[in-house]
Amino acid sequence: MGFLKGKKNKEKTVAIFDIGSGSIGGAIVRIPIEGEGIPSIIKSTRTEIAYSKDKLSSAIFTKSMLKAFSSTVSSLYHTKSGAPNKVICVLASPWYSSETRIVKIKKESPFIFTKKLAEELLKKETDNIELDHKKENKTLYNELEIMDQHIMSVSLNGYKVEEPLGMKTKSVEMNMIVSYSQKFFLDKIRKVISETFHHTPVSFSSFILASYFAVRDKYISPDSYLLVDVGGEMTEVGIVSKGILKASLSFPFGKKTFFKYMYTKLEIELRDAQELFDLYSEGHLTPGKRKKVEELLKSIEGSWGESLRQSIANLPHILALPSTIFLTADSDLIKWFTQVINNEKFIQSMTIEHKCTVVPLTGAEFIKMCKIQEGVEYDPFLMIEAISITRKNKELYNRKTIIR
Repeated sequence: MGFLKGKKNKEKTVAIFDIGSGSIGGAIVRIPIEGEGIPSIIKSTRTEIAYSKDKLSSAIFTKSMLKAFSSTVSSLYHTKSGAPNKVICVLASPWYSSETRIVKIKKESPFIFTKKLAEELLKKETDNIELDHKKENKTLYNELEIMDQHIMSVSLNGYKVEEPLGMKTKSVEMNMIVSYSQKFFLDKIRKVISETFHHTPVSFSSFILASYFAVRDKYISPDSYLLVDVGGEMTEVGIVSKGILKASLSFPFGKKTFFKYMYTKLEIELRDAQELFDLYSEGHLTPGKRKKVEELLKSIEGSWGESLRQSIANLPHILALPSTIFLTADSDLIKWFTQVINNEKFIQSMTIEHKCTVVPLTGAEFIKMCKIQEGVEYDPFLMIEAISITRKNKELYNRKTIIR
């Protein structure tokens, strides 16, 4: 939900950085801020975060990420695609956390639901999140920074209302999501950016929220679904029910876990494991080798499925999962994970219809919502983020709405 400000320009240039657990993407994007235009990705680049054969510590992982991030920032700058008006960093797990909250107020006498009241309720919830974090994390670097906060729905007197501002009511219920990270961590990202894009304003957002906006705008039906993002080191899952992002979770299993399992079990190098999987995917292995790889992949499938089961089991009040799953993953693994989810008996049993429909998001489905300049690769992550950012900017010019 956005609170809007006055008009300035009809189009602006932004630099978007997709900060994942496996790679860092960057793009120069022209976005409209009013009207019916769509974003246009002018240039893009992506840098892999270095693999480590040893167990990653948080400090080493962060250092590797920042090195890849610096390389992406430099590479994007040297495309000479124009100075951005703003830099927007979209973080995936594990670089941020998010909470969904339901805020309720009820009074005996009718009152007017105003923008001021909505802002006060938002502020109260973010203050509570920061206070709870300080109580639980009594360390030197425990200061949180709120990245974004959005009201996803408002109900007045028990009825969902799309345009609630100015309406009279006795009760309010707001569904909201708040994303945040450690301030010292975000300051490290700002420092890298400032070395190249001097004095350019920087803001932060979360990928789960970006994918929620993009999928909701693209697919009118269904209104309940799962968002599954398989990153480098992490898998993140968002649960959307009746159009509202109700919960999100993550667990440490991603593309790098996949290949690390392969090269460890087969006692080969990483590049050999990647080449072997490519040959398997293309059907170029002998029957004997294919059987050996299939046995290994079955074991990996079981490990990923078990991690997902344990994470879902910890969710409160989730009786049944939506049957439709929107999947984002790197191009070399998205087909395999699609098959895994379709074969995962636990997921099937937990869904409303006891079967899944998996929709892999490769970028092509968003082409009517995001232009790609000639010579620029389809990057579904950057496209999703460009769509989401454009949506937010347009709504900053619509004073009547607080619901995204």
